[in-house]
Amino acid sequence: MIENSDRGITLAKPFAWTILASIVGVVWYGGGVIAGLSGSTQAVTAALTTMQAANVQIEGRVRALENSAAAGLARYDALKQSLDEVKDQQRETNDLLRQILQGAKR
Repeated sequence: MIENSDRGITLAKPFAWTILASIVGVVWYGGGVIAGLSGSTQAVTAALTTMQAANVQIEGRVRALENSAAAGLARYDALKQSLDEVKDQQRETNDLLRQILQGAKR
């Protein structure tokens, strides 16, 4: 109970203890919640750090695969050029053989 007396506003002892216990309880609960949130934040930060490290490793592997693929494509291009040269030489050889055969028939 709250009373207005000569000394000013006063609270009854049971009511004052209830208010004090409530404040202590709220502070205690709030501290527990904050501590829990802090722990959760640290766990999330650790998980993010782990994921970032895994990301870096994956990016390195992808770059290595891209470089390997580019080297393979360069080899295939060189092989294609070599095959084109062989085809051209075979055509020239066939043309010469036809000319020789036509000259022999005359």
